Amino acid sequence: MSDEKQAKSAQERVREHRRFNILSLDGGGVRGTIEAVVLDRIQKEFPKFLQRVDLITGSSTGGIQALGLAAGNSAPENRQAYEEMAKVVFADCFLDDFRDLWKLGGADYSAKNMRRALQMQFGDTLLRDLDKKVAITAFDLDSGPESPNRSWKLKVFHNFDNSDSDGDEKVVDIGCRTSAAPVYFPTVDGYVDGGVAANNPAMVGVAQALDPKRGPGAAFESINVLSLGAGRSGRWIKGKNHDWGALQWAPHILFMMLEGSVDATDFQCERLLGDRYLRINPELPDKFRIDDWKKIPDLVKVAEDVDLGRGLEWLQEHWK
Repeated sequence: MSDEKQAKSAQERVREHRRFNILSLDGGGVRGTIEAVVLDRIQKEFPKFLQRVDLITGSSTGGIQALGLAAGNSAPENRQAYEEMAKVVFADCFLDDFRDLWKLGGADYSAKNMRRALQMQFGDTLLRDLDKKVAITAFDLDSGPESPNRSWKLKVFHNFDNSDSDGDEKVVDIGCRTSAAPVYFPTVDGYVDGGVAANNPAMVGVAQALDPKRGPGAAFESINVLSLGAGRSGRWIKGKNHDWGALQWAPHILFMMLEGSVDATDFQCERLLGDRYLRINPELPDKFRIDDWKKIPDLVKVAEDVDLGRGLEWLQEHWK
């Protein structure tokens, strides 16, 4: 075999064995504590874990953590920053509740606390300045009058170097947009929480990785996905027949859409990627509100009790 053919064969072997590792982080408010603690535990057992991540995708609270990790925070630093931030972001007072008629006439929390907390962490850092590639979801409420098909739509902010890149956007702005949960926070620049469209952003990461124009154009066979959830609550509706209207469905419909989309993405990734996909999303012993920062210690315990044995074996085999 000629030297040229030998070199070509070597390049092909490299392409065939090169892994493209995606870390995906769900939304879930303060329940994102679970993701932060699990990541901390993983890095302690597998120190090269974050070094081998090629793309971090996140929605809402997971989007904020994704930005922190991409900016160079270690898993322990990410955990500490997240727990401290939650107490500030979800600070509330009687006067604010009164002015907003207890959520009936305004968002429950001010976006100022969120922006202030993110500003302290990221300053004026731009998306293109991050150490790692990211794909952060938000929901654009209006594509604009110039759009031929004016509508709301999913928006994925990324920092891959191409004409579609959002590299010139400030990290703080992206963090505020992805986490602007309706009812809890006001809209930010016309965006609301990315969890509205993709609370589990794993397939967003896969699509971004495969795209040769907006992403790296990775080979499908090279993609591994570690998907971390913010805990699964046991919810159900008794009975077989429900002739309900808007009033009866109101307490359930948001959770049905959010949790249903999470499960749908899990199903798709599992079927498409097979053993190159791992999901860690523990069952919660109780229902946790997304803004109840006082229950962070309880969430920490849930995360510390997760059996990571299979996950660590999976990482050793696939995360190369």
